[in-house]
Amino acid sequence: MPPGGITDPYGCTPSGRIIDTVVTLGTSNQTNQTTVSTTLTFDCADVAGALDRTYTIMAAADAHADDTGACPVFQLQSMTCFNALADDDNDPGDTTAATTGFRMK
Repeated sequence: MPPGGITDPYGCTPSGRIIDTVVTLGTSNQTNQTTVSTTLTFDCADVAGALDRTYTIMAAADAHADDTGACPVFQLQSMTCFNALADDDNDPGDTTAATTGFRMK
């Protein structure tokens, strides 16, 4: 989410979902994990207005890749999305994360 929220008053990019991918992990009894990454360049049309404001970066893990409809762009923090993500794994506390660690300078 860009500085200023969904309305994006500073014309910042990227805005919205920046990566949407499915990762299949192995089925062994060991702990399976992977890293999903992307390279981002942040920019705003109104740099002066966005100065010192933060991007909010959110991520979600959908255990069976079946909750896209319940979690559209800008809705990862909705109860509908939370409930959809939480209902198909055995630990609903680890399906989403958010940070505001990216400050416009």
